Amino acid sequence: MGFLSFLGGKKTENVIFSDIDRWLDKQVEGKRFDQRIARTKSLMKGLIADGYKYLEELEKAGLVNTNIPERAKHMMDGHRRTYIIRIKRFLDDINIPDDFSQIGNYAARISESLDSLSQETQKNYMVLKEFLEVELTRVIKAVKGIEEELVKLQSDIDKEGVELIKETKIRLNQFKDDAMKKERLEQEKARLESELDMLLRKKEKLDGRIAELKSSKEYEQFRECLDENKQSEERINAIEQELISIFSELNRPLKKYTHNTPHEKFVDRYIADPAGALQEDDSFVISEILKKMGQELDTLDLKDKQLDKTDEMLVKLSREFLVGRKVEFSRLKSVCRDASSKINKSVVALNISENESWLKSLDHKISQAEKGIAALNKQIEEINLNYLKQKVKEKVKEIAAHVKVIDD
Repeated sequence: MGFLSFLGGKKTENVIFSDIDRWLDKQVEGKRFDQRIARTKSLMKGLIADGYKYLEELEKAGLVNTNIPERAKHMMDGHRRTYIIRIKRFLDDINIPDDFSQIGNYAARISESLDSLSQETQKNYMVLKEFLEVELTRVIKAVKGIEEELVKLQSDIDKEGVELIKETKIRLNQFKDDAMKKERLEQEKARLESELDMLLRKKEKLDGRIAELKSSKEYEQFRECLDENKQSEERINAIEQELISIFSELNRPLKKYTHNTPHEKFVDRYIADPAGALQEDDSFVISEILKKMGQELDTLDLKDKQLDKTDEMLVKLSREFLVGRKVEFSRLKSVCRDASSKINKSVVALNISENESWLKSLDHKISQAEKGIAALNKQIEEINLNYLKQKVKEKVKEIAAHVKVIDD
């Protein structure tokens, strides 16, 4: 006989963690909770059946007083239908757990449901009580009996002093639930990681394909067309701005000179869009107008400063200047058209555009997968199974100090 036995102590008992559920069940086997729960379930089944039967009687019940106005009858029928639907919904949802440790929580939920049901059906109850009190009372008695049986069952369980076992089961169920949740999260993480790996491989191939296309001779020619088109457009814009600047300085003199003359609208086009008007002015009519205006500047009543600026602009707007800008403008427009045509017809540009579009879509999917993995990692880190396991072990030690829980 060992020393602990001599002192009346119990020999150390080892229990594997995965066997704790069965060990806890053994602690309560002699208390026959399964039989008590089964007996309560049987009683509840009868009460639920009574509830359905009394609801049917309530539904079919006629009014004792037949002199009630039709409007009142319709109102009562509406309340009766609503009341029956809500009570049936409550009865349909009753499902007593087999685990004694869950009876208390379930009984509390039933009581909460009944409180909510009472509030929801209070108006229905008050109306029906005036017309069908006998049938209504039977229904309420059956429903109330369900709650009373659950409370009685929980009271019997509490009297057996199994609160520690119940708490341990709750802790253990929490550990199991979190362990299953962690496993599901890790499986989802593995799936996302596999998907991310596949997406990254696709991205690598696309990056390589785009790099290969951009290193081709065709792409080099395409870039040259782009540069040529850009330079031409920049020069066209510079010419347009130059002409706009010059004709804005000549705005007032030209308007005064051509006012009420055949050239008034012609000059207005030059003032509004100098480059466009020059393109259409094949005979360089504007050159003759400017020349004649220069000869008659003294008649336009211009201030000295504006007169000097007008002289300066007229010197700049020589026929040679206008011819040069018109020829250059036409040449640049032609270059842009040719370059744009080549750009639009470029097969390599189309291939790059398609691949870059796929790449953009891939980048979005990669980003979503990475965010999903990060979110899953956070959820997994928040699940502390070691802590939950330790709490279960501590509860077992409270139940039986001689028991040592061993990890699987």
